Amino acid sequence: MRRAATAAASPRRAAAARAKPAASRTQTERRSSTIAKLVQAGTEALIELGYARTSIQEICLRAGVSHGGLFRHFPSRLELMKRVAVEVGDGLLDRYRQQFARLQQHAHDPIRLALELCRGTCQSRSHQAWFELMMAARTDPDLRAALAPIWASNHADVLALAGQLLPEQSGHPDFAAIVDVMVTLMHGEAVERFVHVDPEVEQRRLAWAQQAVQQGLLQAATRR
Repeated sequence: MRRAATAAASPRRAAAARAKPAASRTQTERRSSTIAKLVQAGTEALIELGYARTSIQEICLRAGVSHGGLFRHFPSRLELMKRVAVEVGDGLLDRYRQQFARLQQHAHDPIRLALELCRGTCQSRSHQAWFELMMAARTDPDLRAALAPIWASNHADVLALAGQLLPEQSGHPDFAAIVDVMVTLMHGEAVERFVHVDPEVEQRRLAWAQQAVQQGLLQAATRR
């Protein structure tokens, strides 16, 4: 009888052992899901309310997560904002890459396409969260210190992506500087649009930017 009980228990133990990895995966999935909810809630709050009003309470309310649940994953609001910055920056670059790949076969000029997509990215809803963090960093030294390496990494990724998408132009000595100037231009234009929008001026600005890039690359080529 004892042998029979032991034999019956063995399959149950084996089944329980096999079930443990599944339970572990479920716990990992729950953790990932909670983090994603918190990051999304933080992003949306930044866009809709601004940095100053993106409080722990507001984020938890939007995410449907308790304060304790938030602090299990992020020791502070600042740490969550750092994660938001990384996720937003990476997401913007991924979308840009996908859009360029989808549209380049129909584009007459890859430089024009790159500029148009850069403008669209800077004016996108997601980018407003990035702007909120960068602007808040002006008067918040802790946030500024936290975002500095994230900004540097994102900047390097932007230059690398530009080189991948525009391989024929990337060998020019001024390529990185030209990309940097154009991204900065589109950033400034997007910020200006928070207060004032002038489609006619924007159309002329884009035409000028395209011409400036082409001339800059041509001049760089003649110096080689």
